[in-house]
Amino acid sequence: MNTTWPTTATTSLQQTIYRLGTLYSVYRLTLAVSLVLIFVLTAEHNTLNYPHSSLYFDGLVTFIVVSLAQLLLLKFFTKFISEQLFAIFLVDILFLSTLTFALGGPSLSISLLFVIMVFSANFLLKKNEALIVTLVSVIAVIYQQFVGSFFDASNLNNISNSALLAFLFFIVYGIGQISIQRFRVLETINSLQSLELLQLQNINRYILEQIELGYLVLDENYRIVVSNPAACSLIGIAPLYAYAHEQYSLIKFQKELYDLLQNKSLEEGQRFEFKSSQSHYTVDIRVQKLIVPHQALTLLTLEDSQKINQKVQQLKLASLGQLSASIAHEIRNPLAAIAQANELSLDAEPEQRLMLNQMIDKQSHRINHIIQQTLDMAKNKKTCMSDIHLDVFFKDLFNNDLNDVKNQIALSLPKPFVIRFDDSQLRQVLINLIRNALHHNAPDADFIQILVHAEAQHLYIDVIDFGEGIARQNLAQLFQPFFTTEINGTGLGLYLSQSICEANQAKLIYIEQKQKGACFRIECLLKT
Repeated sequence: MNTTWPTTATTSLQQTIYRLGTLYSVYRLTLAVSLVLIFVLTAEHNTLNYPHSSLYFDGLVTFIVVSLAQLLLLKFFTKFISEQLFAIFLVDILFLSTLTFALGGPSLSISLLFVIMVFSANFLLKKNEALIVTLVSVIAVIYQQFVGSFFDASNLNNISNSALLAFLFFIVYGIGQISIQRFRVLETINSLQSLELLQLQNINRYILEQIELGYLVLDENYRIVVSNPAACSLIGIAPLYAYAHEQYSLIKFQKELYDLLQNKSLEEGQRFEFKSSQSHYTVDIRVQKLIVPHQALTLLTLEDSQKINQKVQQLKLASLGQLSASIAHEIRNPLAAIAQANELSLDAEPEQRLMLNQMIDKQSHRINHIIQQTLDMAKNKKTCMSDIHLDVFFKDLFNNDLNDVKNQIALSLPKPFVIRFDDSQLRQVLINLIRNALHHNAPDADFIQILVHAEAQHLYIDVIDFGEGIARQNLAQLFQPFFTTEINGTGLGLYLSQSICEANQAKLIYIEQKQKGACFRIECLLKT
């Protein structure tokens, strides 16, 4: 695809040169008409300024006719543009040379017109053609004065002026070539950037056309800036208006949605449902504010509510299937042990029977523990978030819930931070993490650490032990339900703790330590 860029850039440059050439032709015609008007109005009172007035006037009239013809030809015959422009400059040289001779030699005004013509040639013609125009201009200025000196000795005074003007032409040519090179480089870069932007726009448009989610962008006056086909279908707008270059007022095409939005204070993250008589869909709408310079835009993400419910049900069924399979797998081992112990107890001695009964009782408690944790997880107890002052919270946690091990915990709480969390659920998570850390702590370690620290708007609670840590091959399954490396573990503690944190808009993650030990981090928003 990149191989087409130079061709595209060249085409764009040619179009620019054509537009500039047309403007220059208009300038020539306007200049000639203006000079004729000035001559007609001032010739009677300033005969000394026009030594060859007849030649001056005839030259202007002839130039008007030729310029008009060249302008029409350039406008309506868009072939051989380069050749037409070259002919235009040759005519200009002849015209300006005639004016110079008719006025008795180079003057400031004619010199300025020559300079403009030479400079314009550098922009509109190829390098060699621009050089030819410059050289012909030099020859025309100098030699017409040289020839004129044979007929009028006073023209000798103008030869030096003509030489100076010719030297100026070469300077203008050099400046013009430098300028045109820079101009062409900038034009090429601009063309390439425009092409890349167009390609990105086409890619974005294709993506928006293919996705099932509807996207509707509105400005502050509820005009539709962007809408993809899915959005049009969901709210009942004809596809004709998708990707329109003009902005359409929402009230004209979907008044019900307009009225609903008018009555709501649209805030970031807001979500609501919309049902319209123009569409058979019930639409779930999410609001997002877009940060765009000099414009306040609102992005509405639209989705069919029925499809959302179907996805939720599918996820629930998938989770239920995974949970059922995991429960069956976990209960199978204790049940097998109970069955075997029961079979052995039939012919066992009293002492062996007592031992087997204890085994049955232990495995029954294990099954009950698995079922109880599963039920706690499935109950999905409603979260009641409140302001928690951590200095007060930890003091109560250690005294009432962890009194037996509080001497083995080193707490670092530099400030009395406040967070939003469900008190009982935070207590449940920390009890689980702290007792796990104590269980896996190194035998020679006197304590575990709880480090509380803040960064920007986030607060971190790290529970750190100094044991062997988590094996790298187990990290991917660490928070999976029923995954455990302990013989008597159920594998639901970390999974349940992570679910609780997510319900409180927080995270529970594992932080790998450089040395021995494990660190589980609770990350939540800091209340300011």
